[in-house]
Amino acid sequence: MNQATFFKVTRSIIVGGLIFIMTIVLSLNVLTAEAYAQKKKKKGESNGEVDAEMARKKYIFELNKSWSFGYENYKNKQYPSSAKHFWRVVKLDTINRFPKVYRYMGDCYLKMDNPDSAQVVFELGSKKHPDDAHLHRMVGFLKSQRGQVDEAIIEYEKVAELKPESVDDLRQLAALYVKADRIDDAIATYDKILTLNPDDLDAQNNQAALMSMTGDIEGVIANKEKIRAQDPQHSRVRFDLGKLYFDNGDYEKSIELFNEFLTLSPNDAAAMKYIGDSYNNLERYNDAIAQSKKILKNQPNNKEVMVDISRSYKELGRFSSARLYANKARAVDRSYGLGWIALGEAYEASAEHCVGQKDGKVEFNDKLVYKLAAIQYEKARNDLAYRQEAERHLSFVQAVLPTADDYFMHKNQSKPTGECYDWLN
Repeated sequence: MNQATFFKVTRSIIVGGLIFIMTIVLSLNVLTAEAYAQKKKKKGESNGEVDAEMARKKYIFELNKSWSFGYENYKNKQYPSSAKHFWRVVKLDTINRFPKVYRYMGDCYLKMDNPDSAQVVFELGSKKHPDDAHLHRMVGFLKSQRGQVDEAIIEYEKVAELKPESVDDLRQLAALYVKADRIDDAIATYDKILTLNPDDLDAQNNQAALMSMTGDIEGVIANKEKIRAQDPQHSRVRFDLGKLYFDNGDYEKSIELFNEFLTLSPNDAAAMKYIGDSYNNLERYNDAIAQSKKILKNQPNNKEVMVDISRSYKELGRFSSARLYANKARAVDRSYGLGWIALGEAYEASAEHCVGQKDGKVEFNDKLVYKLAAIQYEKARNDLAYRQEAERHLSFVQAVLPTADDYFMHKNQSKPTGECYDWLN
């Protein structure tokens, strides 16, 4: 093979190889382009999802960051900064991630002594989270502080609906009902409290007081009897019950309750006086006198008790003793009108007793004793506290006082005589 032919053959081989290589490269390029196109198409479809996920992560990050800053500042008592971050949480939190933000933010304003803003926050929160009892409670509290009683009641009624077992909230509601003069509602609310806690003495006492306002004395007594049974050492309820029974005319029961009270609070003069008055009302005058003298042992200058003893002796017909204790009361305080009245009553009762022994015939001796009574009543009129009582007594004896004719017919007699009036001497 000559040289020319050699070069020609070699060139053909090289050109053919290049063409083959280029064909392979072009084929590869076509495959790569198609793959690239497919990849680009898939990437385009997922870009939206990627962007959404990135946005969501950024949103959660910002929300968590605002909450974290707000809560950290709150813990560190940096309330203005805390409130600012919590407001951002309120604006961002469309997914209700931090429902308690209104609680913390409202408390920030309270800590900053800004109840107006606190109320705004709690009200916004209660509208967005109507089942959050705490938010309603705070709105109710702030409104009650402003004297907006009816509005506060609405909020606490909502709290009671959401938290029917919350005794403290029921107490607040009952107190608001009282302020609104809704006594029956307050009593019913205390019923709920006592259903939850039958031994709640405060609730029992408050309910009893409200019942007394409505005139339901029997209900009050029944309520206090429950307290009495539950607490053997509760002295106050025994005093209250004793007084209730006394006012209701059940003097035997009153004596029983006041004696129980005295075992817990010995020598209490008020309780002992109620017992003495009960004995008097039962016409057990000797018992009344004995009870009153117990008081005098501890209070020897108690002029009211001296009058009580005087009147008890009068009822027994022991007029000399009645005069003695009336005079003791006057010796303690000569301006004490009731002391003068008690002395007058002793004279008047003595005259009535003597007239009764003569079938109602009033003689001059009797009139002179009635005159003695009138003199005491006149002196009692100087005490304004007892003027009306003194004048009432005077009106009773006016018709039996000695007349000018009586004195004319008995010129030589100025004092009552006779066996019936020996005690006067």
